[in-house]
Amino acid sequence: MKKYIVSALLVSCMLMMYGCGEKASDVSSGQVSVTENDESSTDTEETSEAKNNYVHGEEGYYNIADELPEFQMRSQEGGTCWLYSGVAGMETAYAKKNGKYLSIEPLELLELVYGDENEEGFVVKDGADKKELGGWQWMITERLASGFDGLAIDSSVVIDQEDRDAIKENIRRRGGISVGTLDRDHKKGWNGGYYTMNDTHSDDFDHDICIIGWDDHFPKEYFNEPASEDGAWITYNSSFGSVGFYYVSYCTALQYAVSQSVTDKYSEVLSYDAGNEQGVYIETGESTTTANVFHKSGTLAAIGTYNDFDRQDIKIEVYDPAFTELLYSQEAVLDYKGYHTIELDTPLEVSDYAVSVTYSKGAPVEGEDIDYGSSVYKTVSEKGKSFVRLESWKDLTDDDIKTSLDIDFEPNNCCIKALYA
Repeated sequence: MKKYIVSALLVSCMLMMYGCGEKASDVSSGQVSVTENDESSTDTEETSEAKNNYVHGEEGYYNIADELPEFQMRSQEGGTCWLYSGVAGMETAYAKKNGKYLSIEPLELLELVYGDENEEGFVVKDGADKKELGGWQWMITERLASGFDGLAIDSSVVIDQEDRDAIKENIRRRGGISVGTLDRDHKKGWNGGYYTMNDTHSDDFDHDICIIGWDDHFPKEYFNEPASEDGAWITYNSSFGSVGFYYVSYCTALQYAVSQSVTDKYSEVLSYDAGNEQGVYIETGESTTTANVFHKSGTLAAIGTYNDFDRQDIKIEVYDPAFTELLYSQEAVLDYKGYHTIELDTPLEVSDYAVSVTYSKGAPVEGEDIDYGSSVYKTVSEKGKSFVRLESWKDLTDDDIKTSLDIDFEPNNCCIKALYA
């Protein structure tokens, strides 16, 4: 029987959801707690002198902030590091793509993700403090992919956190990358005029920062915990705010790496799913076709969907709402893990219509409710909206859907979004 397909990103993020919120932080008062390295522990006078005189060169160095004087290093409130890190990534990605800077308020996103009026998605239980709940980058992707204030997430790339070259390429090409780390004071330092951290411990991740650059030659002696090699990520740490860049050794364990891009080119996003929170997919054979039926007039310009495979081929088809007349067809490739927006080669005028996607490896679905303790990931599905093609089109809310698909969970809505010009 086909079980849940749960991504490693989701599992690790579930473990840290409340971590940032549980740590008492002094960021709101502008206080930063670091430990200065003991110079008496250096082996030679030459090493000690080097630790106070390092200046980066051009080779092996890059910092987005050098290109973007508007880059904001704001201080988080409560356990909202995940939002501040995500916003930094989105703002820098927008600037790289559009040649102008866009300012996004992190605490406004907090109200969207944990909104009091949410009927689906993340619903906060009575008495819970939103600022202390914590969160992870996928929550931002899921909520903002459905649009907010004239903007929408148009891509969210999950990167191998151990692949330095991939991280560097995405920073230079796309913008800042959010990563999960540990936030332990005794591993932080103020050494040679730099805020630094090296922590090779790989459990209990509890903090998000945004990588905005790197320095391959940053001295390994500049860390409280000795590093085995030179080199550091240059990061924005909302625990420090505007105090300065945070140099994180290449030896530091990272939990995940996510690059998110935001756009203002779409007027509206239609969607039934709250996200792909559980990382669940359905399969019906060599390929799987799912569809959403929408009812709104306008110009269909793109579709959005999730992918948890290194590469997956898809075919987009637009039908009349009864699936009897094919109106449009286009093939595409999902070439990274994460969320994708695929622009139509020819925008289509629509009113009542169905968007179907045929996936070569698996079709993403919403999955079931999840109780996180102080909040709940809630799903809402109704008949006549989401379908899967078996011998004929079958509604995903049918009572026998688990038997028909040979799965052990309720799929609820399929993850297909319609984006209007």
